[in-house]
Amino acid sequence: MKRIACTTLVVLGLVAMAAAQGTTAGSGFQVSAQSQRKAPPSPKTPEEGAAFQAIIANPDLALAETAAKDFETKYPQSELRGPIYQNLMYRDQQSNNADKTVEMARKALQFDPDNPMVLVTLASVLSERTKGTDLDRDQKLAEAMKDAQHALDGMDNWLATAPGITDVQAQGVKPVLSSFAHAAMGMVEMTRKNSAEAEKHYRAAVDLNTMRPEAITWLRLALAQDDQKKYAEALTSANRAVELSATTPGMVADWAKQEQARLAKLTGQPVPAPATTPPPKS
Repeated sequence: MKRIACTTLVVLGLVAMAAAQGTTAGSGFQVSAQSQRKAPPSPKTPEEGAAFQAIIANPDLALAETAAKDFETKYPQSELRGPIYQNLMYRDQQSNNADKTVEMARKALQFDPDNPMVLVTLASVLSERTKGTDLDRDQKLAEAMKDAQHALDGMDNWLATAPGITDVQAQGVKPVLSSFAHAAMGMVEMTRKNSAEAEKHYRAAVDLNTMRPEAITWLRLALAQDDQKKYAEALTSANRAVELSATTPGMVADWAKQEQARLAKLTGQPVPAPATTPPPKS
């Protein structure tokens, strides 16, 4: 179940959604009347700005990465180094290149170590792509867990001062970013075969993300509950996964239906009739 190409893109889209919808109840984000946002990163010279724009506009990711390294050498004090690598991270993620996404995320964190969008992306990719048989499994899983926790711990402070977004947007984005962080932690615990801890994180993830709930997270919650023989609870979660994936046929929808059928048989409960209208958001 791979979603490398969606996590960060969803978050970016939610910035605009949060602005349109206003305050999100229960986000827990504290807005300070005295808060001061940082100025957006900017070039010190026209040449630096042109070099930055050329990297961002270059459609060849390999050449863009080479240019980014040259930029870092030529402009070692530039405020644009972090944004360049974050942009490359997004683009590698869209290209479904997990290794490069991880590499660019780590580079971006050298310049903005508390950036929750980068931390959550890195944690998500590491947790998704690390297999139980990988020789460096424990190292990758520990890094994913550390990054996700770092994102959660520093999110309020980073969102309160980050350039380019408003307090209202930050308040809307926080629960979704937090949800993705918990989902990554749940994936780590499932890979570690610790389904009880995985369930806690997946439950937090689905409870936080009411703006755009994800079928895959509900499905993974069902699998964690199923692994503990909590079949009735797992069926409820699987039903929600099927509901959310009804309009997007594919691997997640098929897996959700298979899990739903298995749990319905185990519990003796009927499979709910397919929804005839799009599922509610919460």
